[in-house]
Amino acid sequence: MHPSVDAAFLPFSEPLEGRLNFMYLDVKSLVSTGVGNLLDADAPDNFGSNPVPLADIFTLNWFDKDSFAQADNSEISAEYTTVKFSGTAFSSIPQKKAITRLRISDQDIDNLCKSKLASFETSLKTRVPFAGLDNWPADGQLGLFSMAWAMGPFFSFPKFQNAAKVGDWLTMARECKMTEAGNPGVIPRNVRNTLLFTLAGWMAAPPPGDFSQLVYDPGQKLDANMRSGTFPVPLNLVIGLQTALEILGHNPNGLDGVIGPGIRSALKAFQLANGLAPTGMVQSIDDVPQSTIDALAAGVDSAGVGHFP
Repeated sequence: MHPSVDAAFLPFSEPLEGRLNFMYLDVKSLVSTGVGNLLDADAPDNFGSNPVPLADIFTLNWFDKDSFAQADNSEISAEYTTVKFSGTAFSSIPQKKAITRLRISDQDIDNLCKSKLASFETSLKTRVPFAGLDNWPADGQLGLFSMAWAMGPFFSFPKFQNAAKVGDWLTMARECKMTEAGNPGVIPRNVRNTLLFTLAGWMAAPPPGDFSQLVYDPGQKLDANMRSGTFPVPLNLVIGLQTALEILGHNPNGLDGVIGPGIRSALKAFQLANGLAPTGMVQSIDDVPQSTIDALAAGVDSAGVGHFP
């Protein structure tokens, strides 16, 4: 992977996963720790069938939070069992933490994340669609690693994979979305992943840019990236529509990539101001007429920001 992606992965992932130094039950009832690092051998659709942790759990230096004494394997296993069957998948972070007594250090978390990322990279490059991963734009690499972090490196998204074979970045942006039903926490990751693949497409478009450098800045919040002016407005994405509307004086009530009352109101106001028929109840970007997209494109171009695609 490009060094810029290696350096960016944890700053990118921590706001999405958190950084927790204890075992906790995630929303799929799987035991995890660190920055969304799985410790659980169960398949999420077969909860409880194999209450045995992954071997990774015993490579970490668990210690007692009060005495700081090093935990042995029996104590680690006992803590795992407590968490596994705690029923705390949808509890608050303080509630998840309260049932545990073992902790790991920040260095252990960093080492675990780097090891996992390296193993995911190796696994991804064994797959035909991603065999050329080393030569991808940095934003595309980060987007793919983000997907693998959430689903594992052997996820199956056929349309996405077919697009990856030919470097069709905009189709990849469209087809990379993970299921959000029952797991709203994945929405911010989906928004960022679609943006990353779109930015990879911008970098790959003639004349190509420097593939080794990220366009997206993980040190800034999502809305700050969108307002930075360092890349054109991505009008294939909801967050691009929000950004364009904001630039043109119609407040969408935030740049988060999620369709809600704010963007619907701003979109209607823009359409009426530009002699366009107002759109009804917009549910996705596919509900926005091309005439409106074209008008937004012309507007941001006139404002000196530009658009893509």
